[in-house]
Amino acid sequence: MKLFIMRHGEAGWDAPSDAQRSLTPAGTAAVKTMLAVHKDQLEGVTAIVSSPYLRARQTAALAASMLQVPTLEANSGFVPESAVVEALAQLEQLPWQGLLLVAHQPLLGNLVSTLVSGDARYAEPMDPGSLAVLELDWPAAGMAKLINKFNV
Repeated sequence: MKLFIMRHGEAGWDAPSDAQRSLTPAGTAAVKTMLAVHKDQLEGVTAIVSSPYLRARQTAALAASMLQVPTLEANSGFVPESAVVEALAQLEQLPWQGLLLVAHQPLLGNLVSTLVSGDARYAEPMDPGSLAVLELDWPAAGMAKLINKFNV
């Protein structure tokens, strides 16, 4: 089964807090391009969940619109400072098969590394707007194979 992991698009810095940073016009355009170019690879997405931070919710909304799938309630277990064990626990509670998770660094790099190798010490680089496609039977350490990774 597949799990899709995407980092939010480029965000501006002109916000009162990190959680309120929004996508830049270039970030929005790059996310739209990424989704359009890789729409075939995203064919298995059945739902989208994101961090509650604005830029992640905006990225998730763009994906939901393009892929015509529902977004689940934003989840505080997927904020930048979340621990991988917390994110894994949240994934286990969600319909993770076919799920597109939109969140942040350093969480996503650590999460992908943990799922694939069982170790977060060598985090997977995840640039803004990048997408990783994992094949796995359960969201647990060392249980996934990185099928594809796409950068903007």
